This record gives sequence, structure tokens and C-alpha cells, in this order.
Amino acid sequence: MNQYLINDACIFNEVSQELSLKDKAKIIKLTAMRSRCLSLMIENADSNVIDKKTITEALWGERGQFVSDANLTQLLYLIRKDLRDVGLPDFFSTVPRVGIRVNNTIPVSKLTFTATVQNPLKRFSFSRAIAAVFGLATVLAAIDLAHISHLI
Repeated sequence: MNQYLINDACIFNEVSQELSLKDKAKIIKLTAMRSRCLSLMIENADSNVIDKKTITEALWGERGQFVSDANLTQLLYLIRKDLRDVGLPDFFSTVPRVGIRVNNTIPVSKLTFTATVQNPLKRFSFSRAIAAVFGLATVLAAIDLAHISHLI
């Protein structure tokens, strides 16, 4: 799963299924289907046209042959609305009776992150560990005394 920077202003996160402005001033939570469709558009942005059959098969699998054009049209309408809300009104266009075309003048780049691993011993505090052990021992002793005094 990836994150993409679109038009140097918007971030699409496939994992959280969110579309947000770079400064996080606006965050739009996408449905799973809209997120998968937007991922498909980005992955196939180099294609001249992404045909309807490719889209429906990728999104609905074998059931794609039974999906009506109205379902796909509604899905594309909602994605268009989400993109418009983050300032990308012309990210893709419809090619009537064929499919969609991603606007190749809008730059899309995959974001890469380097993972940093912290040394777990750096966060370890021996004095806190001792205090926690003694605190637990004190609580257990109080519980034990309460239990014993009840029996006497």
C-alpha cells in the first residue's frame, strides 16, 4: 500500500483510504471502492484511456460483467466530487462509451518513507522499572493484608 502526492498539494493514502490536503487542513475519508478506483487510476495514469471493462473487472472482479454503467458512473461522480473538494477538479475525464483518461499534466509521485528503528533500551528507565515493581508489590501486599484481616 502506498501514499501518493498529487499536484504537489494533495496526498492520497491507500492504507487509511484518505485524500487530504498536504497541510492536513482538509481530510476526506474514502470508501473502500472509491479508494481502490483512485488507486487504479493512479497505477494506470500512463495509459491513454482506462477502459470501462478494465475498471469494472479490477473493482468488482468476476461480478464486473453484471455491473451496470450507472454504478460505474456514480462511483466516478463521487470520486470526482472528492477530488474537487481537495482542489483537483480535472484529475480525470470521461471518454464517452469508452472509459476514463487521467490528466497527464497533473503530477503524481509516490511518497517513500524511511523507517527509523529506535533502540528500545534508550527508552528504558531502570528507576521507573524499580518504582513500578515496588508499587505493584505494595498493592499486592495491601490486598493480601486486607484478605488476611478479613479472615481473622
